[in-house]
Amino acid sequence: MTGDRRRLAAIVAADVAGYSRLMETDEEGTIAALRAHRAEVIEPKLEQYHGRIANTAGDSFLIEFASAVDALRCAIEIQKAIAERNADIAEDRRLVLRIGINVGDVVSQGVDLLGDGVNVAARLEGVADAGGICISRSARDQVRDRLDIKLDDLGEVEVKNIARPVRAFRVSGLGDGASAASSGAGQIRKFAVPAAVVLVVALGAGGWWLFGADGAGTSPAELAAGSVDPMKAPAPPPKPVQTSPGNASVAVLPFANLSEDKAQVYFADGITEDITTDLSKVSGLYVTSRSATLRFRNGAADPKAVSAALGVRHILSGSVRRAGEKIRVTATLIDAKTGGQLWAERFDRDTQDVFAIQDEISGRVVEQLSSALKGVLLNRGKRTYTPKIEAYDLYIQGRAERIPPTPPNLKSALAKFEKAIEIDPDFAGGYAGASFAHALIYEAWRGDADTAGAQLDEALKLAERAVRLDPSFGPAWGSLAEAYFRKGRHDEALAAVQKAIAAAPSDSLMRARYGRFLGYVRRSVEGIEQVRQAMRMSPDSLPMLYFLALNYRAAGEFDKAIEALEKHRKRLGGRILPAPTCQLIAAYVQAGRMQAARAEVQGLLKKFPEYKTRMAARSHVYKAEEDMKQFVAALREAELPE
Repeated sequence: MTGDRRRLAAIVAADVAGYSRLMETDEEGTIAALRAHRAEVIEPKLEQYHGRIANTAGDSFLIEFASAVDALRCAIEIQKAIAERNADIAEDRRLVLRIGINVGDVVSQGVDLLGDGVNVAARLEGVADAGGICISRSARDQVRDRLDIKLDDLGEVEVKNIARPVRAFRVSGLGDGASAASSGAGQIRKFAVPAAVVLVVALGAGGWWLFGADGAGTSPAELAAGSVDPMKAPAPPPKPVQTSPGNASVAVLPFANLSEDKAQVYFADGITEDITTDLSKVSGLYVTSRSATLRFRNGAADPKAVSAALGVRHILSGSVRRAGEKIRVTATLIDAKTGGQLWAERFDRDTQDVFAIQDEISGRVVEQLSSALKGVLLNRGKRTYTPKIEAYDLYIQGRAERIPPTPPNLKSALAKFEKAIEIDPDFAGGYAGASFAHALIYEAWRGDADTAGAQLDEALKLAERAVRLDPSFGPAWGSLAEAYFRKGRHDEALAAVQKAIAAAPSDSLMRARYGRFLGYVRRSVEGIEQVRQAMRMSPDSLPMLYFLALNYRAAGEFDKAIEALEKHRKRLGGRILPAPTCQLIAAYVQAGRMQAARAEVQGLLKKFPEYKTRMAARSHVYKAEEDMKQFVAALREAELPE
């Protein structure tokens, strides 16, 4: 590939040991401890040893040093400092790291590093003790006799997804999360190596994206290579939404459509959404959700007003002009506090180059914000697949057409997605879009059960295809979650929606859907919190009120559920929708307000004369049979037909 180059690098992979267990025990405390470790230990050590943060995929950092010895010294002192901080903390609450180090060949794609050398380091991290360091033979050879520490030879170690055994060495005096590193680290003398040295610190939601609690997870590179079944990879727990974004924050306003064809607004919206998703994957950068910025679609918004409304320091705005096979995209980044323009650029390209333009804009924004991000660079990998522009165009058209999800709109959107698949059979977007359309058609189906079931089977098949084509594509996981949910496969639905959030952290609706699913599996307290977090990202989004109400009713807080659903109806201008109306009917019945419940049934049947209780069951698939029976019984009591 043009621009790619190989070089030798020393790579250190670090992961939090037992992160899922810690989060389950004390989520807030664990998050606070992780942030403190990063701010007070890791980043100062990197500065001390002249580390330069580079780029990687997922929730990881790549940090480049001038020497291998500096890298190892840094790793040792990080473990020492964390052990000292943990001395007064109960053993089951200690947050400790495992670290693996390898020196090997890597492929450099711009600032991205890929290759076997990275994968070996990640696997050695899984071999290391909690609080310890495990290194490969190649790393040992670079630092041998230059450290005042002892290395224990572990022999040839079989590691996951690496065909050959790896000779491993353990740094003695570390591990168990308790021992401080030997003071000999201070006597390590600098040893320059011709290779770049990289430290990978995976300190996001429990390690690299899709890593398991035991540290033996799946790297993005492995997923992209197709060596791991993405459906079987563990799901990362969603990270809490930042409440105080600070200077490292940006809102991407809807790019203006300057094309002569005003219908091309869907294309500008697609570019806006893709850039928002890219930026949301930058560790430490707060990005306002796409839906929260829609209020600023029309007219030139005052940066300070936008900043005050959205709680961000920086504003990215732009425009799109499309004419035939040519496209012009402009982008401007503004510091809302000072009113100063940080960066502006115009891109005149062929339409097919729109994906490269999106990548360039994301990269330029992060470069400008690097000081606020303390050197963290864009941590998304290279685009795994570039679709044909005709297929992409149909995909974003279909995505726009399915709102609102009326039968005619869904039929039109489905036709667009199917055409996209025909044009580009390897584009995940077409399959993800078609899957979601089939799931919504299934929900609204008025005919026989067999035909409805066929719709759902097709939705599941298409979503699975989308995920296998591109495991990094958030909408693919979202579509899979919807299909699993309607199939009653609740645990798989929860895992899929968690992966969707990991792939698109700024998608507030995806987080809200996660909260919705939790309400159906008797985890309504968590569900309420997840929806509230989504509402902080996008206060004006209507579905949030519905999902919040669903959880309130599941928790037995019927009055709160009624209040939220009535507000939802009011904001819809009085429009009746089947799913929230059924939740309102059930809440009225359970609150003892039977007259109001029956009035809602009459209103629903006036709008949808053929609506039945069995149709409501397609939208509300409770995991516990008892919960489903109670919901259906409430609808029957309110005299909704079978």
